[in-house]
Amino acid sequence: MPSPDTAITLIFSYTVHDKALFQSYLEKVLPVTEADEPYILAYEIFQNEEGVYTQREVYADGDALAKHFELTADGQVDFAAATEILSLIALGTPPAGWFETHQIPKRRDTTSS
Repeated sequence: MPSPDTAITLIFSYTVHDKALFQSYLEKVLPVTEADEPYILAYEIFQNEEGVYTQREVYADGDALAKHFELTADGQVDFAAATEILSLIALGTPPAGWFETHQIPKRRDTTSS
């Protein structure tokens, strides 16, 4: 079990404006996450009745988060092109420069603790 001092949880909501690209993201990322990333402790995607998605990802530490984005880079491109992030909560501290490196917008409703 990761230390509460090192674990990183991302909870974010988004809309999908390109379903084909979003499906491509799922097909590229989910198999890798399930088969090759034991340091990912949770990876859950929910959709509400209005079509808004909420995703929860829990990583053992910052290295795990960075490694996930390295291994799934192609799928992350599809995700970025297919979605609009509505909100993002980061519990724990992502590696320095992580938001900027992955072009994750810092919005008024985006928080980190």
